[in-house]
Amino acid sequence: MIKYCLLLVVFQISSCQTKPIEMTTETFDIEKFEKNKVDGEYYFTLEDSTTVRQIESENEYIEYIMPSKPNLLEIYKQYYKSGEIQRYIISFPKDFLVLKKNYDKTGKLIEEIDYDKPFKFTFEQLVALLKKEKDTIDLYDKFTSITRGVVKEGIFWEVEYKIQKNRVEEITIDGITGEILERNFHLHLDN
Repeated sequence: MIKYCLLLVVFQISSCQTKPIEMTTETFDIEKFEKNKVDGEYYFTLEDSTTVRQIESENEYIEYIMPSKPNLLEIYKQYYKSGEIQRYIISFPKDFLVLKKNYDKTGKLIEEIDYDKPFKFTFEQLVALLKKEKDTIDLYDKFTSITRGVVKEGIFWEVEYKIQKNRVEEITIDGITGEILERNFHLHLDN
């Protein structure tokens, strides 16, 4: 009877786990970095023209992965000094985060934030919409920015781009439906 009760308790405890623990074994290649670094940095290009920049700081290693065109999203990785991954981020350069994962020193996922979750109108759909615009919008141009927000009024994308001197165009797009909510512009003094 005691064995049966003990078995029942173990079964109940194991059935309470609904989400498996995510683990990673990704590590930073310290040996390769040490062999190739110049002034604490190592740059290299992959076969598909993706550029990788690795940096060593006092407490960590950092890796920036910048894919070749037509890809728009970059990857940022931060590693513990031991080489285990600490943080993994996908972002649209300098404008917004797509996904962030934090890991402990054993590779266990301790936090995951999916910034895309509230957006039913996805980044990929936004890019497709912008390609159909009457203006030619260069998504790689230094004057083009894409931001997004979640406010009490709703979820939105905001795109700013330049097509003529001293003027920046703005488009606000609903983050759920993809409807263009507003078109505007502001003056910008070119240097």
